[in-house]
Amino acid sequence: MRRSVRGFVALSLLGALGALGFVGCAGQKAPRILRQPPAAPPSRPSAPPVVTPTPPKGAPASEPKKSETLKPAPKPTPRAPRALPAGNPLLKIGLASDLSSVVLPCCDGEVVLQLGDSILGAVSPFRVEPAAGAGDAGVFRLQVAALRDERQAEGLARRLSDQTKQPASVHFDAGVDLYRVRLGKYVTREDAEAERRRLSSIGVVDAWVISEGAKVTDPALRVTQGETTTVRAGRWLSVETRNPRGLSYDGKRYRGRLLVFLNDRGSLNVINELPLEEYLRGVVPSELGPEAYPRIEAIKAQAVAARTYTLRNLGEFAREGYDICATPRCQVYGGLNAEHPVSDRAITETAGQVMTFDGELVDALYSSTCGGHTEDVEQIFPLKSGAYLRAVPCVEAGSQTLAGDATSGAAFPDALTQRLFPPAAGAATTTLEARLEHVALLAGFAAPRERLSSLDRREVQRYLFAAFDLGQEASLLMAREDVPYLLRDAPAGWTDEDRMRAAYLRKSELLGGALGAEPSAAEQERLLLALAERYQVLRREVVSFLSVEGANLAVRAGKEDRVDRLPGSLATFRRVGSEVSAGPLALVAGDQLTLFWRGATMAAVLQDVDLQGVAFDRSSKYSSWTRFRSDTQLATLVQQRFPGMGFSTLEVLTRGASGRVSKLKILGSEGASVVVEGLPIRWTLDVPDTLFTAKRLEPPQGESGWLFTGRGWGHGVGMCQVGAYGMAQRGHDYRDILKHYFRGVEIGRIGEKSSPPTESPTR
Repeated sequence: MRRSVRGFVALSLLGALGALGFVGCAGQKAPRILRQPPAAPPSRPSAPPVVTPTPPKGAPASEPKKSETLKPAPKPTPRAPRALPAGNPLLKIGLASDLSSVVLPCCDGEVVLQLGDSILGAVSPFRVEPAAGAGDAGVFRLQVAALRDERQAEGLARRLSDQTKQPASVHFDAGVDLYRVRLGKYVTREDAEAERRRLSSIGVVDAWVISEGAKVTDPALRVTQGETTTVRAGRWLSVETRNPRGLSYDGKRYRGRLLVFLNDRGSLNVINELPLEEYLRGVVPSELGPEAYPRIEAIKAQAVAARTYTLRNLGEFAREGYDICATPRCQVYGGLNAEHPVSDRAITETAGQVMTFDGELVDALYSSTCGGHTEDVEQIFPLKSGAYLRAVPCVEAGSQTLAGDATSGAAFPDALTQRLFPPAAGAATTTLEARLEHVALLAGFAAPRERLSSLDRREVQRYLFAAFDLGQEASLLMAREDVPYLLRDAPAGWTDEDRMRAAYLRKSELLGGALGAEPSAAEQERLLLALAERYQVLRREVVSFLSVEGANLAVRAGKEDRVDRLPGSLATFRRVGSEVSAGPLALVAGDQLTLFWRGATMAAVLQDVDLQGVAFDRSSKYSSWTRFRSDTQLATLVQQRFPGMGFSTLEVLTRGASGRVSKLKILGSEGASVVVEGLPIRWTLDVPDTLFTAKRLEPPQGESGWLFTGRGWGHGVGMCQVGAYGMAQRGHDYRDILKHYFRGVEIGRIGEKSSPPTESPTR
């Protein structure tokens, strides 16, 4: 819940047709292409090869029929299963792309530039620009998948060619052991982008425009420092420093070194190169902020998921000069600025750990908030499948009970104030006077000399001012002009002094109510509670419930966890909406509690019942939401994705296991219609998630439209990030969390041989 809980993405195919890129938790994620990487930058070797996973064994795959648009792909030499990559490989993280120039600051510590074979000392800010000859633009194509299985790749290409009537091809890249599926040939990028948007209607949600056959001639870079300009042949510039605070670029600081890469389009990409585990230090707190979600086991789960994703997708953007991007399209990477001691600890304590299924790294999808239930992957990504990406409840049954001894159903604060300041025997006037005197004495005031002669409101006000010495406060802390503003209902015959007292008691939230009537019994109890809190007789503290065991109540107060001793006599209250009454509490970790303390003794516990229920992700502000979209707004949204179709109405066709809409029919003008599948439904309607109901509203005044009422934020597949936090609150460790959301996975270390799972998911 990126900071807000931000998007995490992964590219894979786990089924017969293969996967189309990847999508993160909070928005569209478009993949890049797996290609043969360009020459390595100076001084350091390219990142070591990694294992790219295959689909699970037993995934259905039909024998492909050769299409006229497909070219036979060369077949790789069969090889034995490999261990996961060992060590802490260097990664290249894309920070920016297609820049006409790059300006890097200087010099916070010693900075060294390497350009080709030349090593330059930076003494001032420097500018890097392309200095290559003109190139051939080639053609534009759509990259739709990069798969390890040849039959799956050819089957996907055949299907897309049949559906789109565009040429499709499969290319085997021996350098990364993948089959790349590409579609169409377009003269301009605009034509390719238009086709990419159209493909979303058939489930191709993450196609990416690439240039094929483009090149620059005589690649070279120009570096300018002050009045000095240096030009060297090559695509790479390396910048390094010994400063422990790293290098600065675009307002952020980065560990490792910065690289500038001349891409095939003749523009510049800025890249951060650093080891995997240091990279994670800038990713994990950016994806699941330890300040907002301070449970170490949840952050450990995030660390393992992020590490798994990274290694699975290493080399994804190879032709662009880097392995992975720094935005929600991949994983959000904040560099050194984002690092946090808690996430650093989570990364260290899970060092090298990844998730595998059937011996391969998993497609570690996750999203911010799943709305109480995750979804089967193929319902959101129609061209994906995976036995471990199944719909699971983001909730567990059961709660803990804390029962006080106040009469069940008794009102609040009556049941508390009457036990702390019990009514005395006698007339009503004497009773209130005695109870107010009791509070005054406990607060350290002298025994009041005044007597309360009646319950007339003016008389009660006079007694309160005398017993609690409020006169000076009122004269100093309230302007005379406030009196007529705060009081519009003073009875006739009241003096200026009467009005002043009433205004100050109202301002201080001690005594409100109708000025022409005696204080009611409920007003009297609220008055006693307010006075007790104001004068430190009673102290309230808001905490978060963790657990209760016997007479020990574990809570989180601020950033600290502690255990409080429960007294023998305790009043317990439940607040449901605006209603508060005494009774036993059914508690779930994360519930907000208000503790009332009398000195060092707990006097009462008030539970705020969470109206979102007991789901693990209930603490997310996106657990529930509503959005209204007028017909005009929907027409504009539909036009962006399906130009020229128009909009008249919509119809939900199918839902997944969680209730998410998996197929939506949109009817346009003149009988036109389109069926939108999976995640594009969310983008088409501009709603936080596809777990929603849709109601048609046609008010007599105002524009007609649709009211969407839903839960969740993101795609709802794989790990629920706020749900992981909720599970950690309830005592689950990171392994429990990962095995709950990714069914049947193993958790091992990179470099170890992985074996198929031998036990069922834990839950």
